[in-house]
Amino acid sequence: MSLKLTSEQLLRLQHETLHLDEQADLFDSLKKRLPDLISSTSLHVVGTLRNDGLGWVSDLKVTGTITLPSTRSLAPVELPVDLNIEELYVLPADLPSQDELEEMDQTVITIEDDLLNLEVAIEDHIILMIPTQIFSEDEIANQTMPAGEGWTVISEDQFAKVAEENAEQPNPEFAKLKDLFKDEDE
Repeated sequence: MSLKLTSEQLLRLQHETLHLDEQADLFDSLKKRLPDLISSTSLHVVGTLRNDGLGWVSDLKVTGTITLPSTRSLAPVELPVDLNIEELYVLPADLPSQDELEEMDQTVITIEDDLLNLEVAIEDHIILMIPTQIFSEDEIANQTMPAGEGWTVISEDQFAKVAEENAEQPNPEFAKLKDLFKDEDE
């Protein structure tokens, strides 16, 4: 079975629970949405899709690994993917009112173009799970910062300390300007 189901297929499965155990290679589609993506293993998707009267509820477990560059050194860093996805998919005609949506304790997604594409949902959740800062194990353990000829990266704490030290010292260029207008003050 595929991770893409037409509304016709869903209507045929209305009284059955669909059990999923799929390998999904989403590298190409993820790469379009995450240009920095270096690699992705095939993702293992296990779960069910069932009709609850209002729509179809997906209950999926997705595992695998994606590789992205470190935000500090650009070295490749493997990030484990271990997601639980539970969402409710409804046909446009069955979409609950805004008040009903606010009372629901589930994410409700409208099925568009008569196609329920679970691959897009998986991609969305992978993108949402990526941390804003990605560090290699070495960078975490040693707090190493990249450096080059005449430059070095410093932490925010170090930057704040340097800025505080520099703020306390008067700027010698401004002191020269102050002497420039001495005659006018007298």
